[in-house]
Amino acid sequence: ESVYNLVTLASLVEREVNRDPDRAIVCGILYNRLAQNERLDIDATVEYALGKWKATLTQDDLNVNSPYNTRRFSGLPPGPISQASTASIRACVAPQKSDFLFYFSDTKGVTHYAKTIAEFTQQQQQFGVSGQ
Repeated sequence: ESVYNLVTLASLVEREVNRDPDRAIVCGILYNRLAQNERLDIDATVEYALGKWKATLTQDDLNVNSPYNTRRFSGLPPGPISQASTASIRACVAPQKSDFLFYFSDTKGVTHYAKTIAEFTQQQQQFGVSGQ
């Protein structure tokens, strides 16, 4: 793993979660998705591509044609989307291994993890968070 890719990955983690214990788990999930050639599907990369942070993304937003849009393109974006904190960099140097492939934060900022899309969808419904 190159330092550049590590910093890019840490920048994604930085925008996705704000609690230190979640950073290593989310970084591990992103590594899992990359290893399976799955899209990362990170809303923060869409926001970066749009040039603005939004509370809710529209379908048009999710379809923005940008190499930074990890909802459309597989792999890491071409570069960092934010300045990564030391905590996010450390988390990506030593990600937590798990079988999780999905995560989301509920309305209280608590991050939830799932191994399957069915479990992920059920959790989102349970916590009143709409998937996109």
